Amino acid sequence: MPDSFSDLRTAGGPNKPWVVGGVLALVVAIIGVALAAAYWSAHPAPEASDEVPATVTVTAQPQLRIDGSAPTGTYSGTLNSLEPDAKTRSWPAVATFGGGTASVTYPLTGCTALIGEDGEAVPLTKGCHGGGGRWDVDTHEPGLVHLTYSEDGNALVEGTLSAGLP
Repeated sequence: MPDSFSDLRTAGGPNKPWVVGGVLALVVAIIGVALAAAYWSAHPAPEASDEVPATVTVTAQPQLRIDGSAPTGTYSGTLNSLEPDAKTRSWPAVATFGGGTASVTYPLTGCTALIGEDGEAVPLTKGCHGGGGRWDVDTHEPGLVHLTYSEDGNALVEGTLSAGLP
């Protein structure tokens, strides 16, 4: 009388290649997971820091002028809100002067506005709020430009920018 396992030893049939393929796929997946874990442990994510950035001192460069009446070149610095209930008290700004006009850009919001020859503020991008105001440009110190934005005679924003980019 044959034992009960003799039929199973000779069986195998059409499923045997699928079982072998499945086992090989499982082995490849485990090796991939091990390699990914080794990569991530060798390259840890940077840690977030709550430290306050260091103070940067900017030395103003001599102001470039074409005719002595209007500044030329690029100036950068911080503009401050003069409104007591403003949500944002200050923000970085870059102003580029040339040919009697200028552009003021706020990198954090993407706003760029044109300062016309008469000081009129013209928003050039969708990131700008307000409008109908004017900019007053004061260049009483070499390498520095003091800007004041007003609407209806009320000063809303002001700040001093220095020549060059940070």
